[in-house]
Amino acid sequence: MIVEKAKKMRCYAYAADDPAVSDFSHPSVINIEDTVQIAVSTGGRSPAMARKIRMQAEQVFKKIITKEDIRQIKLQEFARSSAKTKLATPLERKKFLYGVINDNQVKQLIKEGNFKKAQKRVMEMLESK
Repeated sequence: MIVEKAKKMRCYAYAADDPAVSDFSHPSVINIEDTVQIAVSTGGRSPAMARKIRMQAEQVFKKIITKEDIRQIKLQEFARSSAKTKLATPLERKKFLYGVINDNQVKQLIKEGNFKKAQKRVMEMLESK
């Protein structure tokens, strides 16, 4: 009844008990430290199975995605933001960001958990551009 009313009002609607009448479906989401999100979906065919698969996959992904990966993602966010003010083209920024990922000094600082020094290294790299 709610889905019908929503459609009459030209709104999107989701019916958990009847995904076939829904305009969208909700994936089951793995959230790792509010930084990485991985969605598992069965396209509304079986929310219960999506949840089951998510729970199995979550155990694997939490082993694969390390603290260093999370720190690198956060450093990449900082580097991207900083690069936008100095590097004019998307291609220049892309090369710079991959350079940050592959920089041995950055890797070591990330491994040590020294985020502030890693940020400083990013700024040094950016200044040399």
